[in-house]
Amino acid sequence: MKKWILGSVFTLIAVGLPLVSWAEGPTTTVQRLVESVRAFKPETTALSAQERATNTKAQKVSEETIAVPDLAKRVLGVQWSKLSTTEQKDFTQILTQLLQKIAYPKSAEFFGELSIDYTGEKMNETGALVETKVSHPKEGQVSIDYQLHQVNGKWMIDDVLLDSVSLVTNVQSQIQQVITKESYQGLLKRMREKLAESS
Repeated sequence: MKKWILGSVFTLIAVGLPLVSWAEGPTTTVQRLVESVRAFKPETTALSAQERATNTKAQKVSEETIAVPDLAKRVLGVQWSKLSTTEQKDFTQILTQLLQKIAYPKSAEFFGELSIDYTGEKMNETGALVETKVSHPKEGQVSIDYQLHQVNGKWMIDDVLLDSVSLVTNVQSQIQQVITKESYQGLLKRMREKLAESS
């Protein structure tokens, strides 16, 4: 179950939206993103124009609050420096699309009707940590904390901790395993296939 939750909240760190105010603090930034996720509806032909507009706004919030370029660099590790600037941009774009088309809907399903309590905000030398508790019907109370740092004066989410387990570290480990076994091109092939399945 925990692996499923990790996959569901992947979009909350990544990628990769109403626009976030420059003056907003860490907790408000997280609240905006979580509420936009809760409002998201799975893409179907039955969606109304208003629901499609809500989804578009939700994606805007994701783009404005999740540090996807930083995420892309971190999950690739040493492979990142081996890529050209164009290749880095391509990887970041594919990752953003996966977050929007797959991870975001899964997160909407997970957070849908759950009770979320914002229990604390801590500042540190690298940024801030927003602590929350989520009451899950099967898992019970789950701790989901958000790490943020400032980019040009704006708070951005760069990691999510599920019961103290780093989502970025988890994803990085999975990606490195694929690269080791199949090569970087093998990883891209997998990502593109997953994206095609969601279309």
